[in-house]
Parts: sequence; C-alpha cells; structure tokens
Amino acid sequence: MKPYVQDADFTLYVGDALTVLQGLPDGSVDCCVTSPPYLDARPEYGTLTASQWGTFFFELGRVVAGPVLLNVGRLWRDGVENMWWIDLLAHALPRFSHLDTLVWVKPNANPIHGAVLANSHEYVLVLGRPGVALNTDSVRTEYDPETLARFRRRYHNGSGVKGDVRPEEGRESNEHGARARSFFIAYVGREKGNTHPAPMPLDLAVHMVRLAAWPGHIVLDPFAGSGTTALAARSLGCKSIGIELNEQYAQGAARRLQQQSLFAGDAA
Repeated sequence: MKPYVQDADFTLYVGDALTVLQGLPDGSVDCCVTSPPYLDARPEYGTLTASQWGTFFFELGRVVAGPVLLNVGRLWRDGVENMWWIDLLAHALPRFSHLDTLVWVKPNANPIHGAVLANSHEYVLVLGRPGVALNTDSVRTEYDPETLARFRRRYHNGSGVKGDVRPEEGRESNEHGARARSFFIAYVGREKGNTHPAPMPLDLAVHMVRLAAWPGHIVLDPFAGSGTTALAARSLGCKSIGIELNEQYAQGAARRLQQQSLFAGDAA
C-alpha cells in the first residue's frame, strides 16, 4: 500500500489497520504505542469482531519486535461499567504477555462520565514477550526523601522496606531515580485546534513512547487518530509509522507533523 505521507521520520497510511499490518515486514518496528477504538464508542470506527481482533494481534506480534502499550478507556452500558478491554486483552494473550498496567490519572476529566464516581482515569496495558526490553530508566521518578533516608541508613534497625530487596535496586539508589510509579498524571483538552473528538494528551504519549522505545527506534501506532504518538516519537528522536482509517483525521495528523505539501500531493 502506498503511504499517504512519508518523510524521514514519519510514515502514515490511510486504511484498515489489519490490511496495512499484513503488508508490513516481520519485525519491522521496535514497539507499538496506541489507543484502540473503544467498542462502538465512535460511529466512524466499526466494532471489530473476536476473529478480527485475533488476527490483528497475530499480525501485530509478527510485525512488532518489542513491547506493545495499549491505552484503553472506560465505558458504561445500561448504567454499569463495561470492562471491554478484558476481552481485548484475551485476544492479545496468545501473542503477548500482560507485563503490567499503568493507570492514567485525568484530574480535569469530564465529571459527568461514570455511573457513581467521576471518570478520572484510564488504563495502559503493557504487553510484551519473554526478554522484551522496556526503557524503564527513562521514566524513573525522583526519590522520596524518606526513601533516600532509608538508603543512607542501609536498612538498619528494621527501618528498611518490607520484604525482599529487589535485585535491580539492591541497597543503593539508582542514578536515574526511583522506579516509575504505576500511575501517570496527564491533563486532557490542553491542545487547541485539534478537531479529533478524543485526542490522546501529548504528555501521556511521550511517557508511553519513553517507556517503549529508545532514540532511533521505530514506533507503530495502528490507530493513529490525530497523530499524537507520531508527534511524541519525533520529539524523542524516534521514527514512527501510523495507520488511520478516517481520512479526515489522517489529514489532521499530517498537518500536525508539518507535512501539508506531501499529503496534498499523495492524496491527489
């Protein structure tokens, strides 16, 4: 399939994600960072069947050499929360292991969502295979002062962390900081002029790409939307491949990546 946009660090295809994936070479990308469509939440995207999801993850496992990070939002049907992403994960597990879950905290989320509580978080499923490398040093956080104090005390007099000491941490502080937390705070709606109905915050995309990739890696987003993953990848010195079904959103992604002349020429 001919790319809709292509330059030195960004390639965008317009079409069905499964169809485009089937045309990509084995192991041709280093990682995947994406936000798949939420069931029937958006009318412009059809709901994939179980068979289609199974084939999608088969192709993803063939094309992606490293980790896969999936941002999955929360939905309510008939007044109760629909845990739709559990089925999504079940389709992924034949090809990937569920390594961990990152909680995206949205302090300014729309309070009317959620049957009982304000819907102020989403999930990022961190998937991979044995031996997969994650760039955890890039997302470490500052040590809490009390943690540093425990390091200085070298855990004497029962003042250390309960349980076994993790071998990667040892009894010394890490020069890159403390292990990243299982949550990340990112505000929604801060980008002006983006016509996509549910754009991923750039801060969240940057955090996800940091965790999944190193500079020079190729990052795949098979549900590219307005191109936020590609923008994050570029800011971190990575290359990216995006796939977007909706041509209007693809045009918006191309504009964000400053490729107006290329997408106009390719679309002609």
